[in-house]
Amino acid sequence: MTQTGRAESWIVGIDVGGTFTDIIGLNRDTGEIRDGKVLSTEEQEVGVLQALSAIGIAVPDVAEIVHGHTVGINALLSRTGERTGLIATGGHRDLLDIGRMHREFGERFYDPTWLRPHQQRPIVPRESRFGIPERLRYDGTPLLPLDEDAVRRAARDLAGQGARSVAVCLMNSYTNPGHERRAAEIVAEELPGAYVQTSALYPVTREHERTATVALDAYVGPAVVGYLDRLMTRLSEQDYRGTLWIMMMNGGVATFADARRAPVFQLVSGPVGGVSGSVELANESGTPNLLTIDVGGTSTDVAAIRAGKTPLTDTWTLETGLTLTMPLVDVESIGSGAGSLIRPSALGTVAVGPASAGSNPGPVCYRRGGVEPTLTDACAALGILQPDLFADGALRLDADAAVAALGAAGGQWGMSAVELASAAYEVACQDIAAKVRSISVYRGLDIREFALQPSGSAGPMLADRIGQILGLDRVIVPRSPGQFSALGLLRSDLMVTRARSIMTPLSPDHAGTIETAFAALQDSIRNDLKRQDIDVTRLRFERAIFAMYRGQTWDNRLPIPPDALTSGGAGELIPKFHEFYRQTYGFAAAEIPVVVSTVEVTAVIPRGHGAVDRTADEGDAFLRTTRLTLPGATEPTEVSIYVRERMEPNRPVPGPALVAEKFATTLVLPGRTAFVDDDLNLIIEPQR
Repeated sequence: MTQTGRAESWIVGIDVGGTFTDIIGLNRDTGEIRDGKVLSTEEQEVGVLQALSAIGIAVPDVAEIVHGHTVGINALLSRTGERTGLIATGGHRDLLDIGRMHREFGERFYDPTWLRPHQQRPIVPRESRFGIPERLRYDGTPLLPLDEDAVRRAARDLAGQGARSVAVCLMNSYTNPGHERRAAEIVAEELPGAYVQTSALYPVTREHERTATVALDAYVGPAVVGYLDRLMTRLSEQDYRGTLWIMMMNGGVATFADARRAPVFQLVSGPVGGVSGSVELANESGTPNLLTIDVGGTSTDVAAIRAGKTPLTDTWTLETGLTLTMPLVDVESIGSGAGSLIRPSALGTVAVGPASAGSNPGPVCYRRGGVEPTLTDACAALGILQPDLFADGALRLDADAAVAALGAAGGQWGMSAVELASAAYEVACQDIAAKVRSISVYRGLDIREFALQPSGSAGPMLADRIGQILGLDRVIVPRSPGQFSALGLLRSDLMVTRARSIMTPLSPDHAGTIETAFAALQDSIRNDLKRQDIDVTRLRFERAIFAMYRGQTWDNRLPIPPDALTSGGAGELIPKFHEFYRQTYGFAAAEIPVVVSTVEVTAVIPRGHGAVDRTADEGDAFLRTTRLTLPGATEPTEVSIYVRERMEPNRPVPGPALVAEKFATTLVLPGRTAFVDDDLNLIIEPQR
């Protein structure tokens, strides 16, 4: 959908989370920013419109909406997606259960009774998976023709089971889509109106990952496409004539039409928006290495940004055994957020999460019916969250109710309300710090070279303690941390990623074949964007190959310059692959030929983001003093509260202190100093 003949000035980022829907609007002409937060709704499109209303921007005044949602991930985690069937090559219908025999590390690693999550809670039950007689050779030539009658019988069986979505994923179909295309046609004949997805979604090698990707898309596709259509309808009813962009997991936004074609690549679009914002912050702030923690209501998302680059992985895993095959932003989650319930662990100790109070009923202090204490209740009881300063006054916390709930729950551990609150706060910080180590220290990174960057409304109140646990000196709290993911959505460029597996030797003799494959992908993307009336004058392409030594079964992604094959030919890429392999695995096998399994192209079109107003509000930054219980303390301490929006750049605030803003509160620990830099980022460092 393109903008037509209007002079709207607002671009708006909207990120739907498990508890809150965050919104930030930027006026492209004046630089004015408006941000807000509303409780998420069951029908997410309702919450989107409520968020727009909350910041006083009329729908017709908006030129662009950039949106991240949780429809797909909610359906997966709760297993409420569409009843789905799978049509696979005969003998391969159990690929989803086999899961490459991967196991999760932990206390059950050697447990013979352990089952993969997909076996316990299948997205496609085994009775809904059908192996069809057919087979293609590795090069796509038919070995066994497609048994169309078997496909028709399978489709009729699925119809009898009530399936309304079908994944079709056949062996080696990435080289020849003919069998899959015909099978999909038969399924559509037998199940009119059903959602049918094939390997055309992302036609690459790795049979298990490709099958999982197609099956996951079929499972969430009806819910996501239905949501996007309802959202567009609601917006159109209110005279919206701007552009609706959807955040994708490759780190960029997609057009409405392209997003409808690939629901599975939107699973964690909100957290990916946060990483996009962090990458820009890393480059603007002169701190290229950031460890990010986005603490929401139900979970915390973490990422490691190095050299100001978006972290990517081609093995993004939802659950053990369910891995997507497209290169996606490397962000991981832990079920510990502000709304996480404080309950006994399996060993009887204090645990925070993974169960969450969500937005309904929410924490006890919200006074919306919640009865079990959460991390938010703990922070309210400790005094970190001030009842009258929460959510810009839209919701006044009941700290007394939080204390009562914590006191009742604390009896099982022999703890008072404040003791349990302090313990829960520490447990949450330790859990998040451990997750940060898993994507940094455990991958060989020296975290002393990194700063910690929190976001989400709850991130700043935990960040200084998490940084202390990790041994990090510097914490950078961006402007509007509660809406940082929404702001990251605004700063994201249009990106389209496509790939094709070619199984071609990486050699000078085959450079032309590889270049032809790249050129075909680029032409396909360019033509598709033109058909959607997208201006491609600033279009640029980024390339990567997936390569491996001949005889291997697992490839590695290697970005390459756009002109690598035309300027120096494949000859210059071969030593680069050997060096990449040596750096990654500690050795190289230069005597073995290299094979390119897949070529990948990402098209990027920069979007105009507009300038941000960076002036501080008028007034005294000091607000008042309050008494709160600091981490590790047994008695309350009197601390000062400052209003972040009024803080003058480079004027230090000594800890301990609270820095309050509209939708977040930052706790500054003793021995630390906080100040606002020229870009209005809040910096916390050791006192000097």
